[in-house]
Amino acid sequence: MKRLLIIFALVITSSAMAQSIREQIAANPNLAGGIYTAYMVTEQKVVDAPKGYKPFYISHYGRHGSRYQTAQEKYDQPALLLEQAYKDGKLTELGKDLMGRVRTIADDAHMRAGDLSPRGEREHKGIAERMATIYPEVFSKRNGNHITCFSSPSVRSVISMAAFTERLKEIHPQLEITRYASAHDIHITRPEKNMDTFYKTARKMAKQYQQEQTDDKAFICRLFNDYDYAEKLIRTVYNSTDTHLFMGNMHDLAMIVQNFDNLPELHDIFTEEERYKMWHLFNIRRYLTYGPSIDFGDIRNQDGKLLLRDIIERADAVIAGKTPGEVATLRFGHDSAVIPLLAIMHAEGCDGRVSFAEIERLPEVWCDSRITSMSVNVQFIFYRNKRGDVLVRMLHSERDIRIPVKSDNYPFYRWEDFRNYCLAQCEPDAR
Repeated sequence: MKRLLIIFALVITSSAMAQSIREQIAANPNLAGGIYTAYMVTEQKVVDAPKGYKPFYISHYGRHGSRYQTAQEKYDQPALLLEQAYKDGKLTELGKDLMGRVRTIADDAHMRAGDLSPRGEREHKGIAERMATIYPEVFSKRNGNHITCFSSPSVRSVISMAAFTERLKEIHPQLEITRYASAHDIHITRPEKNMDTFYKTARKMAKQYQQEQTDDKAFICRLFNDYDYAEKLIRTVYNSTDTHLFMGNMHDLAMIVQNFDNLPELHDIFTEEERYKMWHLFNIRRYLTYGPSIDFGDIRNQDGKLLLRDIIERADAVIAGKTPGEVATLRFGHDSAVIPLLAIMHAEGCDGRVSFAEIERLPEVWCDSRITSMSVNVQFIFYRNKRGDVLVRMLHSERDIRIPVKSDNYPFYRWEDFRNYCLAQCEPDAR
């Protein structure tokens, strides 16, 4: 078996893991983006497959690639607000400069809310290319030539699937690919059924906490020369009694622009402390609504079990020879599926549990930027020897990640051990 070059995305070399998230954001402001963090690729290390084992099947779940904000008003409201303040002579020099940058960003996003960006398409083509070239044995005619793909009906997910499979077929033209993108498979592409029981409550808690913890006066005063005027205008534009929505909106814009080519950056409008604090507050929101929190995580994780069981059952079918020629199962969807999947598997760094009462501890145990960037993916690479023994390897954004299953040859796990562990996590009372 030739040596495999492991490429991984986003963040975390062993030295970076030693840094706190505060230090990482200070070094790279884009990491304050949380779920808006664009997929970045870095060479990692070389790993030898165990002697006699060759890869024969890949099971995958990938979030859609880099995208626009999902709500058009996140572009329009700040642009109109700043332009009105400019007409009234109420902007500082920084505010005037910001107005031009925000208008450029808003014009680019016009009628594109939620759409995949060109970078997002490239991200998936890149992941597919590395998959196809690192594991050529999987896609050889001798092994098989059929791939089954499932996407959520979301257009950005469908285009991500199209980009990914297009690149696979360019490299391995013999592949036959079946693609599905319907509500029929929503339980594995966007499993959110149980989230509906608590989402509004969790989001309300997070928004209230964000409101209480956001100190935006200094931020507003850097952009406007009349604080009382700005306060009134912000409340009017955002139809709210509070002003923190504007600062949060600007943080979102500052983070989302990394998902595009040639859009102006906005990092300079925040201090280092403000940037970290905004990341922290949005990390709390994502954790309470999607993550393994003590308050809501047990309910939320039920959705992840649907996806994990599908991964196991389809792998069982391939291993048993019930799906002749099947070499890969690819799923495309959203961060709302990746987060609970990694949590219920107790993947390293992805299952931290704190209660809302101790939420200030959250950066110590759970970080959205590390867990779910744009195009984040979870891959299960299956290997087999001539005796029919099967090993599996788990990758998080193309990087090995540990789960609490005994292995004599990490990052490879015996399929039987891995399978039994995963099925145990799928039990109704399993966390």
